[in-house]
Amino acid sequence: MDRRRFRRLRDGRLAMQLHTAEATLLAHLADELTELLETPDPNDPAIDRLFPRAYLDPTEEEAEQSFSALVAPDLLRARLDALRALVATVRPLADGPGSDAIHTVELDAEAEAQWLAVLNDARLALGTRLGVSDDRDEIELDPDDPLVHAFQVYDWLTYLQGELVEVLLGELPDVDDDDA
Repeated sequence: MDRRRFRRLRDGRLAMQLHTAEATLLAHLADELTELLETPDPNDPAIDRLFPRAYLDPTEEEAEQSFSALVAPDLLRARLDALRALVATVRPLADGPGSDAIHTVELDAEAEAQWLAVLNDARLALGTRLGVSDDRDEIELDPDDPLVHAFQVYDWLTYLQGELVEVLLGELPDVDDDDA
């Protein structure tokens, strides 16, 4: 797409353009993330990244367990709700005719937050599994490397999330020096 894929509608909703292939990819990623969250492998570093420890001090294990028992169920429920909402939006586009069609999805404020959360979680999980770090720009993959596609998906998620954040931040009111 040559232009920005997000635009604010007069009724306040956010319109987003997606190709059928992008909707298919988002549905697939959401399915994988749902499976990761519903049947977590405690040894999967992506789970640790999505649910980081509140207490890093190993002597605070009891406090960590109490915090996790209190917070983790609500975090998990919110993540799964966001995934279900995204899938409900993109699955009909992915299953529809025309692999190169462009669809417009309209998001209300709640859906905007859910999409942002899902894009962030998908990037975190994929980036963790790929070993993405601050020196990511220096990685040059051979075009035949089996990870090339995964890095392309990571880069696309980064782009999509970044554009959504830019649109949402661009709508924040300016802060006066007196208010800061």
